Amino acid sequence: MKLALVLVAGLVALAGCGTGDGSPTGAGAPISPVPRSAGASAEYNDADVMFLQMMIAHNNQGVEIVKLVKAKQAQKQELKDLAAAIEATQQTESTDMRNWLKAWGKPETGSMDPNAHHHHGGDGLTDKGLLDALSKKDGPEFTLDFADIFVAHQHNGVALARTELKDGKNPESKALAQRIMDSRTGEVQQIRTLVPGQ
Repeated sequence: MKLALVLVAGLVALAGCGTGDGSPTGAGAPISPVPRSAGASAEYNDADVMFLQMMIAHNNQGVEIVKLVKAKQAQKQELKDLAAAIEATQQTESTDMRNWLKAWGKPETGSMDPNAHHHHGGDGLTDKGLLDALSKKDGPEFTLDFADIFVAHQHNGVALARTELKDGKNPESKALAQRIMDSRTGEVQQIRTLVPGQ
């Protein structure tokens, strides 16, 4: 059974957070790092802070997942190239988000209370047990499970971005949320193209 079935409950919960729509990029479009921002304006609200804190954690985990692709010798080069591009993009985003939070005098991490994000569907992170199991696989089994897990992970990132677009105030943070929606949608399309049967 595909791991997507295991992840669907959390994905459905997050999908209810907001109503914004992103415009998908083409399935063959390259994923490149987002433009570096000079800084975020001083105008922000609690939703902006929470989005940045949650998205940093989400990106950190995304980088952890795509690094597994590079470590597996049996993976096709196109998938490794996509993983490397995703890693670069998400690290660039996280650098900007950390700088914005620092400029606002806010911590990089939010509340550690597991119930703190319950009202908006959760924190968008993938269960660590799934990632531990994935790291022990290789070959076609790894490829299919990676695709299932990462597609769900990126859909969760889209849900976080939708919430920011609905509730946020800071223009740079909201612009980043829109870029995240667009890029994650494009990444999912590319993974589905590279991993038949996903």
